[in-house]
Amino acid sequence: MRRIIHNSTAIAACLSLLAPHLAMAQTHIPDDMSKKRSEFDVIAQADTEIELPIEEDAAGQTDTEAEASVEAETAEQTDAETEASVEAETAEQTDAETEAPVEAETAEQTDAETEAPVEAETAEQTDAETEAPVEAETTEQTDAEAEEPIAGEEAPAAKPAKAAEQAAEKDGGDVTQDDARPAPKGKQGQEKAEESQPNEEVTEQEEQAPAADAASAPESSETADEDALAKALAEQEETAEDAPEDASEPETETEADADAQSETEAEADVSGEVRLTDSEAAAKRSENMSGLSKVLQGEAEAGMSVDQLTCLSGAAYPCTDGGPVMTPRGVVLEAQEDGSFMLARARDQMYRVNKEGELVQRAAEEGGVETEAAKEAATATEAPTASALTAESGEGEVVEQEVTEENSRSSAEDFETNLRDALSADADQDSQEQTAGSDDDDNDLTKALLLGLGAVAVGSMLNNNREVALSSPDRVVVTRADGSQEVIKDEVALLRQPGSTVSTENFDDGSSRTVVTRSDGSKIVTIRDADLRVLRRTLVSVDGNSTQLIDDTTGVEPVNIAELPDPAAPVQTGDAPLDEEQLRAALQREANIDRRFTLGQIRNIPEVRALVAPVNIDAITFETGSAAIKSDQAKQLSMLGKVIQQSISENPREMFLIEGHTDTVGDAAMNLALSDRRAESVALALSEYFDVPPENLVVQGYGEQYLKIRAEGDIRSNRRASVRRITELLQTSE
Repeated sequence: MRRIIHNSTAIAACLSLLAPHLAMAQTHIPDDMSKKRSEFDVIAQADTEIELPIEEDAAGQTDTEAEASVEAETAEQTDAETEASVEAETAEQTDAETEAPVEAETAEQTDAETEAPVEAETAEQTDAETEAPVEAETTEQTDAEAEEPIAGEEAPAAKPAKAAEQAAEKDGGDVTQDDARPAPKGKQGQEKAEESQPNEEVTEQEEQAPAADAASAPESSETADEDALAKALAEQEETAEDAPEDASEPETETEADADAQSETEAEADVSGEVRLTDSEAAAKRSENMSGLSKVLQGEAEAGMSVDQLTCLSGAAYPCTDGGPVMTPRGVVLEAQEDGSFMLARARDQMYRVNKEGELVQRAAEEGGVETEAAKEAATATEAPTASALTAESGEGEVVEQEVTEENSRSSAEDFETNLRDALSADADQDSQEQTAGSDDDDNDLTKALLLGLGAVAVGSMLNNNREVALSSPDRVVVTRADGSQEVIKDEVALLRQPGSTVSTENFDDGSSRTVVTRSDGSKIVTIRDADLRVLRRTLVSVDGNSTQLIDDTTGVEPVNIAELPDPAAPVQTGDAPLDEEQLRAALQREANIDRRFTLGQIRNIPEVRALVAPVNIDAITFETGSAAIKSDQAKQLSMLGKVIQQSISENPREMFLIEGHTDTVGDAAMNLALSDRRAESVALALSEYFDVPPENLVVQGYGEQYLKIRAEGDIRSNRRASVRRITELLQTSE
């Protein structure tokens, strides 16, 4: 028995000496034998895992420990344990670390990266490893890989296999990371997806393959893995470029298609034929404007295209401001949402069809909104009353002033008060105290504009329910109950020229009588009511002869606008300005009417004023917010000044209305005051440079009320000054 034990001990010792060499000899096992052994080890390992934990799956280790416990109870037990330890380490190393030996941990990591696709660097690596068979990995490996990512890489977020499958079903079979590239689609994409998912059969063989192959050439293996990674990355990026940007969001693609289709339709509308809408509103407008509707239908039947349309501002269609457009013949249209068109409102039309069926340009005053001032002027029949008309000289309070270069204004000088400041409700405290203390509203304007006691406070109420919207020492703008606005000023300011003496007598009812005595002895007498409206203006020559220029003191007939003739056709200047004969003919054109009107009716009723055509003064341009005219521009008025001066010489009763207009940019009250200031500057320039008598001129600003081009915005043609001969319209007492 002792002999047997000694022999067994000797055999065990020999085996212990050979074990390391046998382990190293595995690197030389042929491939076919390695495959068979791998299959055998997988089966043995699976059987062991049924009853034992994974870390105790080495069958050789268990058998050796049992043998050692029976035979090694003597002093040789240490050798048996050594042999068991060697065999256990060998078996454990072979079964549990099949992918790489202990000496090649780096190579094992590289092999694991080779098995996984490029996506394994992020969350999909964990998904692929989770789906691998239980036989392919140990619990210790899974925990170690989850807790210890590769150095220099971000740890992938672990995701259960079931969650990965659900995500794959939701995304159409492509499991993507939060920041992953779009999943490749199509046949090529499917092949890439299959490459990105580990194959179970291949994985099992790779897990049982000798790890020493990797250990034998770790540098070449790492180089091959890097090349494979780079190639896979390049192939996936090429596939992603061919694929839609986000195939998982079909709604986005649908919206993109819709936008592209809308752009295509818009391009088609720009170059296609004009389509007219058949809506009820369009039919009603066509019925009300039958003449324009026929013109439009003729253009449409002739194949009018959208690219023939122009914006009212002069730009090509489509208009950036979305405003109305004009056909080649001048019919104004409104664009509809579906790309069709309909007639614009009547007040927006630039042309009309006259009784002869001709298309003629409309006057700027046509189609305007009737204001309270227009209604009052049209219905007034009684003659106005004012103390200044009947009182003897000396009954009122008299104020005299010598006019010099210092206290008079020339056309080249701007006004002292900025109109933006005049809009402020925080008027000068002293001025407010001077005007607010009076209960007599009729005297407020007289004190402010005639006596120079300061501006009327913005927001204060004047008679006839008028609220002050803008107040400056030379202009006051009031707002009526209907929202319309009026400008009030000192009508005698134009007559205050250096070398003259101005005597103003103010009466208790707010009316006033002003006498301007010139250096030659001639006089101009002006009577105004409490609102500073001119009631009468008389020129008294040196020899004492009187010429009545304005007389609104007699009763007049009411004005029925519907019975008035059509407005006079606008003066067509073309590309070149009018010459002297053309200008004279345009100004002398007689009105087609056999009755007369008061100055108030001409000023406030646009249909009456439009009975004579204005002539635009294109030679004058103003700086933004300014009313000053430079001397070189004033010289451009020479022809106009010559024609007007000659007309007055031939007929001292000739009267001309100088008008100012603006576009719609800016505050309406400020535009109104600015246009009135500019009209005054033009009148001053005509007097200063060309000796036009100022008493034969009336100035009036209309702001943005009567646009030449019926469109909102910054339009040069609407910023204009014009002159209109009103002699044939104005009534006189003689």
